[in-house]
Amino acid sequence: MKLRLTSSCGIALLAIEGVKAQGGAWSQCGGIGWSGTTTCVSGYTCTVLNPYYSQCLPGSASSSTTTTTARTTPAISSTTTRTTTSTTTSTQPSSSPTSGIKYWFSFGDSYTATGFSATGNQPSAQNPLGNPTYPGQTTSNGPNWIDVVTVKYNKSVTYTYNFAVSGATIDNSLVNSINVPAMKDQVNTWTTRYSSKPATAPWQSGNTMFSAFIGINDIGSSYSRSDINTFIDTLLTAEFKLLDGIYGYGGRNFLFHNIPPVDRSPLISGQPSWATQEKAVIATWNSKLQTYITNFKNSHSGVTTYLVDTYAQFTMVLNNPTAYGLNTNLGSSGTNQQLFWADVYHPNTVMHDVLGKEVARVAQVGGFW
Repeated sequence: MKLRLTSSCGIALLAIEGVKAQGGAWSQCGGIGWSGTTTCVSGYTCTVLNPYYSQCLPGSASSSTTTTTARTTPAISSTTTRTTTSTTTSTQPSSSPTSGIKYWFSFGDSYTATGFSATGNQPSAQNPLGNPTYPGQTTSNGPNWIDVVTVKYNKSVTYTYNFAVSGATIDNSLVNSINVPAMKDQVNTWTTRYSSKPATAPWQSGNTMFSAFIGINDIGSSYSRSDINTFIDTLLTAEFKLLDGIYGYGGRNFLFHNIPPVDRSPLISGQPSWATQEKAVIATWNSKLQTYITNFKNSHSGVTTYLVDTYAQFTMVLNNPTAYGLNTNLGSSGTNQQLFWADVYHPNTVMHDVLGKEVARVAQVGGFW
């Protein structure tokens, strides 16, 4: 029996939390098409961010708010808070770019997605992630790794344009996935709106990072193929063709994540035969990815590459959860941040914080920050 994982990495899994009586911290609580809970746990208020998404944000009481004129949001620092008015669409940064700013264009799936829209508020000094309200629409019950890198662990002001979409694969024509923008589509959006270095993002080769955390859904849909080893080459070839296009526009810094041990997630670990098979495919992918990165660097003049060993970071925490304030119940999931898993396939904020710190370290050692 073949396990289909694409929907689990996409929006479908988020409905798991919707069956509870109250939404947990940072969870969705409303929006067009939403059928889950519309109230939040004590201390959080259901706040409208846009017609399609309301979120449980820190507030004074549980509520099913349908409109809002002001809200308190997590600060873009670890020590202060601020109040902002309701989001309005803008294509201009709220402050002029200054010297020393870094730019980051990110592509990926639900492990990275925050719900950024290229047509919404652009990253600025006041909100380096642009839109939506921090931490965005994540699968971690709070900030994810790209959130914390941008606002907590970066070593200089970084404007982050996060094109990642839950459920994404590299190319929908290669993998029969759910109908969401693949990395190919995400890069096409970047090319259309940002490759020309517009006033909203006047990036340059030396101050800009392009990152790709992709492949989880590709493997989830394909690991049982008899030709999986050669198909991985097909997928990685497609990914690096997209990056070659970015190189042509001036991209020179590229950051990669290998695939974490999702075979240890509650969704997969409960099926030993699937877990064993997927674990082997993940190992093959990660080995091949390293080779493709090396070849890309060697064949593209002036390129700097960064590889984050996401597999090792997840393994480190999973093997010793109590060292990170987590309990040892690795088979359960939920909004309790002492659990490793937010749902049956995505980690909670604690793991994302560990991963974000490692991403910042790798980029700093490599000279980006």
